[in-house]
Amino acid sequence: MSLQRIACQNCGSNRFDHDSDGNLICSACGTLFGSPLEEIVCPACGTDNPSHALKCLNCGLTLSKLCPSCNHVNPAGIDHCLNCATPLDTLSTVFMRIGSGREQSAKMIRKELVRAKAEDHVYMREQRDILDEEERRRLQRLRGKQTEAQRQQRIITFVAIVGIGLLACVVAVYILVIR
Repeated sequence: MSLQRIACQNCGSNRFDHDSDGNLICSACGTLFGSPLEEIVCPACGTDNPSHALKCLNCGLTLSKLCPSCNHVNPAGIDHCLNCATPLDTLSTVFMRIGSGREQSAKMIRKELVRAKAEDHVYMREQRDILDEEERRRLQRLRGKQTEAQRQQRIITFVAIVGIGLLACVVAVYILVIR
């Protein structure tokens, strides 16, 4: 028996996200896959617990399900792991803990890590490109400011030279007229 990841009925993708209500939705096309239960009834004492409860509010019984593949804690009432989509039924749990299941689980985890690393690499490349573009614009602004500062410096130098020249002329005229 082999475990199969769940797939979207609409597009066949096996990548899922959660919406704001906790519903499992397809990452590719947005199709609603499933939703959590409204209330969780404790199998030991019969107490109604909220859907996000991990333990019974009355007797403390664990209501959550631990994924046998990735050890993600899932709320009760979920059929597949919210992290890796592994089935959470008892047979799958037992299968994942025996030899071939462990191997398959390890392969699935390695595959997921490789996929995540590839996504991280793409994300980091995109972020690097964004930073490079920001740096290019910053350097361009600095070059513009430097050019403007050099232009202002030339104007100030020209005005100073003309001012000194006029002052020299006034002094020369004063000396010539007074003497």
